[in-house]
Amino acid sequence: MENEYLDEIVNRLSEQFPDFDHSMIQAVTVLSSTYHIFLSIIKRVISTHQITPQSMDVLMAIYVTKDQKCTLGEISGRLMVSPANVTGLVDGLLKKGLVRRREHPKDRRKRLTELTPKGLAVIEEFIPRCALFMQTVFASVSQEDKQQLYERLKQIFQHMLPYRDVSRMPKLSRVKNRLQVSSRGKR
Repeated sequence: MENEYLDEIVNRLSEQFPDFDHSMIQAVTVLSSTYHIFLSIIKRVISTHQITPQSMDVLMAIYVTKDQKCTLGEISGRLMVSPANVTGLVDGLLKKGLVRRREHPKDRRKRLTELTPKGLAVIEEFIPRCALFMQTVFASVSQEDKQQLYERLKQIFQHMLPYRDVSRMPKLSRVKNRLQVSSRGKR
């Protein structure tokens, strides 16, 4: 049933917008659906800790640094989310006792966020569980195919990364006008 839904999305978009690159519509549709499945699985894995996947991302961003300490700006940059979002996530983790804030030793205007022993235990329990799940799911996929998937996704990531900056977005006014004409004609 889910595969039929993906096909319905692709077919409908292909009919409505015949001038677009359908291979990218297909790829983005499948990638988005895969992300949502993965996110629902991660939510179940971390549910015992009563934190969100975004909070787990913050813990992971801190965990992978050399000293397991980051400024909010560093976390924001690593996760590609706004500093305000990071502040809210860190505040929630502080309340749960998973991180703590410390004065920055070289810059008194900054504060470092670091894992507490409890936060370290959560992340070190999560990583093997997640890895074991992924190994199980992808057991039938060859190492070469997994590596190729990684390389292709990384390539897409690199192509899209500059567009996070709004000023780098292509001018879409021509597309918008074309879409309005196209959608009016289809009704």
